[in-house]
Amino acid sequence: MAQIVKLQLALFFQNPILRPDKLMDGINSSMENLFDTMPQILPIPSEMSPDIPRVQMHSKNRNYHCNIACSRVDFILNGDSQDEAAWSNLTMDFVAKLKLFINSVFEQTKIIRFGLIGTFWIPDKSAITSITNKYFKVHLNSAEEINLRFNKRNSRYGYKLNNITSINHTIEQTDDQANQGILIELDVNNVPTAEHIKSEIMLQLIEDQMQSFLPAKVKVLVE
Repeated sequence: MAQIVKLQLALFFQNPILRPDKLMDGINSSMENLFDTMPQILPIPSEMSPDIPRVQMHSKNRNYHCNIACSRVDFILNGDSQDEAAWSNLTMDFVAKLKLFINSVFEQTKIIRFGLIGTFWIPDKSAITSITNKYFKVHLNSAEEINLRFNKRNSRYGYKLNNITSINHTIEQTDDQANQGILIELDVNNVPTAEHIKSEIMLQLIEDQMQSFLPAKVKVLVE
């Protein structure tokens, strides 16, 4: 059974912004004060990487997070390793909040690139064997770890899209037990151009791509 670790949307600005904190109030107001704990504003020197978050916001229940850097803003749902039975309700809420988030960000700045990421964990005591049988002709059962990554490109609404799949053998420690499993990350992102993305197309792309994140489709990757 696939467990939902995280869902994330990253939006990349057309031009870096000097004051990421100025986006904070607009986003939280549009999202009806979803981030209801004290935000953290980090004094990162301007010469540091623009990808480092300068602002971090969290919901009190720790389900939702927002990181704002000079070059990007990320909206994150903590799936808390819920099983696939929670997928419908979880994603319904996630997509509803995404719409508010996207509308707010697009009103405040121009976006040229997005990344929609889903991270899942599948418990599997024979994880290495499962990955080997699915993707390799040679037997790698003696391997300590396996990491696999591939990209399939397609086009939607005039945008070239990367569809990156990462499959990794992992061991999770819970209650003093080592549990083997397979960590799967799906990352759909566009090849940026000089043109900024329109909000209505962004929303349609999100709704379309969420279908590829269905747990049933995720499990097929290692079955």
